[in-house]
Amino acid sequence: MLNVNRGRGFTFIEMLLAMAIFALVGLASASVLSSVTESDAASQKAAERLAQIQRFFLILERDLAQISARQIRVEGEEPLRSPLIGEKLMLESDEGGFAFVHSGWRNPGMVLPRSEIQAVAYRLREGKIERLFSLFPDAVTGTEPKVQPLLDRVTGFKVEFLKDEEWQENWNEDKLPKAIRLTISHEQLGEMQRFYTLMNGLT
Repeated sequence: MLNVNRGRGFTFIEMLLAMAIFALVGLASASVLSSVTESDAASQKAAERLAQIQRFFLILERDLAQISARQIRVEGEEPLRSPLIGEKLMLESDEGGFAFVHSGWRNPGMVLPRSEIQAVAYRLREGKIERLFSLFPDAVTGTEPKVQPLLDRVTGFKVEFLKDEEWQENWNEDKLPKAIRLTISHEQLGEMQRFYTLMNGLT
């Protein structure tokens, strides 16, 4: 008589154990995938935040590098004797603010109906540092400036001006300060400080 070996099938307990193992592996894989996705999203947000900060400082540095010792007109009023105005709460800022005129606003061939001189201002408004600018350096009363948001999640914006080796928070002198010091408080990055030497203010 021939002996026939019959394969033994899985018992019910073994099947349950196998299903449990597969379920655990699936959960672990899903957890790893979720962690990787969250990490990628966090990295993307961090990169975007860094790019925003770099862009803000680049624009500000470019403006200050070409600052002009030209009298400035604020909100359509008569031209002030100072080429730079800085004080708390100016231009509806929630903290510090300052305004000045810079050259180098490119207009090749004077094609556009404006000069190459631009009046700009910086302020903190509802958690954002904004850059205000006008098409003409001497805007008339009632003309609203363009508003360019540059940096968000800002909780503090302190502006100081160097005069005779001392820092002060207001500026309305008939010349430019030697330097400007910005102290910015950010929700995620903490406190950042930048110094800008004004070449026209050294003369």
